Amino acid sequence: MQFWLPAMPKTLVGAGTVGKISARVSQKGCPMPPGPPLELNSVETNHPQASILYGFAIPTIVRLSLDPTRLPSGTMTRCVTVEWVCRPGGGAPEVFTRDIEWAQVPQHLKDQCVKWPNTRNEEDISEDAAIGVMALLLHELAGAVILSVLQIGSGGDYLVEIQGQPPLQAESSGVRDDPHGYESTARLKQKCSQVLTKSEVGFASVVAFRHPPDQGVRCQLHYVSRTGPGSNHPKVKKRGRKKKRP
Repeated sequence: MQFWLPAMPKTLVGAGTVGKISARVSQKGCPMPPGPPLELNSVETNHPQASILYGFAIPTIVRLSLDPTRLPSGTMTRCVTVEWVCRPGGGAPEVFTRDIEWAQVPQHLKDQCVKWPNTRNEEDISEDAAIGVMALLLHELAGAVILSVLQIGSGGDYLVEIQGQPPLQAESSGVRDDPHGYESTARLKQKCSQVLTKSEVGFASVVAFRHPPDQGVRCQLHYVSRTGPGSNHPKVKKRGRKKKRP
């Protein structure tokens, strides 16, 4: 399946500055949110129909603070570079930074983090952590709420809802270490295609937990569409029937 993937962002806003955003409004009028760090514990109230906190808080904290980059003991915040394509999709990504904080996550969950690499394999931890990051950013940037998980073969990972809009799909993936940036870019292309196999529109999210040039965390979160403005699929011209020669 072919589709159109947005061009690489022209400017990097605040990539090396924690908690600062220099562009408050994107080129398409999508708000670039200011304010305090995104608290991981908020997924419990922001997505009340799914158990995101208890399902994904532990791997999210592991990937943000223990592995692949170990933060100083007691650190409860990590800066994430976000590459965001808002509705209707198809435009150049807006790039900015957001802080993710886990200070309010229940202590009994945080106590399990050091044991998690002995409990789950690397790939599962990365995939689960990427869902935690996606859940935070989807709600913050698009006002999206996760309704339910989608079964394998349904296209995306989750069914999400934006107030006043029909439900749509969201597909997530995580990469533990992407030293050259190639893997997450290729993965994004794959996930954009996957979410559109069963849905006209949707979100594709790929989180690399160590990404160049600063070896920081980078989340590519893109709204994708089959048709209409910002289409992520090339339009195919209909061919007429060939006339038979006399």
